[in-house]
Amino acid sequence: MVITLITSCLIGILLVLLSFNVGRWRIKTKTNLGAGESMELQCAIRAQGNLIEYAPVSLILIGLLEFNNANYFLVLGLGVTFVIARIAHGYGLGFTPNGKSIFRMIGTILTMSTLLIASISGLIVAYG
Repeated sequence: MVITLITSCLIGILLVLLSFNVGRWRIKTKTNLGAGESMELQCAIRAQGNLIEYAPVSLILIGLLEFNNANYFLVLGLGVTFVIARIAHGYGLGFTPNGKSIFRMIGTILTMSTLLIASISGLIVAYG
């Protein structure tokens, strides 16, 4: 379960960074709750929230594939791709003006691809 452990640790570090970014914008805009009128704060909040929404299911799928002895390179590829996807998305949404960035799109595509491939692979492993 080393691949899942390392992937989860890297995602945890990314979550801390995205959370600090939300705090930074809260201080900068003097906004205690919600996003106020700040598009930057709204983007930072969504970058953090989006990671929280997708990480659990993706990490569970990767972990279950690894636990069930799925192909090592498949599991490794899913873990690496997921980390790259979430870094790209987090940067593209949380650190660029108004969240408009090619990195956000790349992150979204890679995240959805990882989730879909992991899901289909899980069904193959379960029934194969």
